[in-house]
Amino acid sequence: MDPGAFEAVDDRLTSTLDDLLGQASLDPGIVVDALFNRLVTAILSVPEPAADAVLAALPPSHHPAVFRSVASTGEHALERSWADRIVHSSDPVGTFAHFPYRENYRLLVEMELEAVRREGTEARHVLLLGSGPLPLTALCLAEHGITVHCVDHDAEAIRLSSAAFGRLGAVGVTFEHADAAAATPPRPVDVVLLAGLVGVDDAAKAAVLGGAVTHLAPGGLVLARSARGLRTLLYPPVGPAAFAGLRVVAEAIPEIDAPGTDVINSAILARPSA
Repeated sequence: MDPGAFEAVDDRLTSTLDDLLGQASLDPGIVVDALFNRLVTAILSVPEPAADAVLAALPPSHHPAVFRSVASTGEHALERSWADRIVHSSDPVGTFAHFPYRENYRLLVEMELEAVRREGTEARHVLLLGSGPLPLTALCLAEHGITVHCVDHDAEAIRLSSAAFGRLGAVGVTFEHADAAAATPPRPVDVVLLAGLVGVDDAAKAAVLGGAVTHLAPGGLVLARSARGLRTLLYPPVGPAAFAGLRVVAEAIPEIDAPGTDVINSAILARPSA
């Protein structure tokens, strides 16, 4: 990308962030949806090797943490709104079919499962930490016949997701209201999946994972969702310090493992060191 292209992307990113910050609410709607689509399109337009130059050109008032805060708020509002629609719909399955990012989650989970299989682990039971109000990840895993234990510290998120899954007739998915570090799955799991927004920094993620690995079955894996390049404007990157006591064995990267898609998260896989 030439310098002019960097400036054009930065202008698009900063103006879109300003427009989102100017909204009275980040609940889904015509304007908010269009703004988030514009933001994601701008982010995905920049290949990873060019991302550092674009990030360096952002003004201090538009630090990546500001983007991530807005993205996190918008994601939670989107899931909460759709879970509520599903719960109160006369046709919950038909309503869910219109969820705008359903295919993105399916592709993300496919990328992750393939990475897990490459490491010789078969994901039959998964502990999902930070499941949120509408855990699309759990639904995608359940479609593969995988049992999932969803954990979230937000009681409302657990209430909504449990009710929505009941209306959708999902099977093999259980729910627990607890801090991620205090999860108590009903059985040992093959994969502990740490959602991208769990833990404010690597130290917090390490504290969560340190407790979660005790629930791994022999041969089990930790999978932590991360982000690379300009995608770090949507989700925080996970650094080595998050894997204290663990041995990183692989990383699934969208540009390599899910090319041509709108998958945002990368996935870092690790095993207990001992």
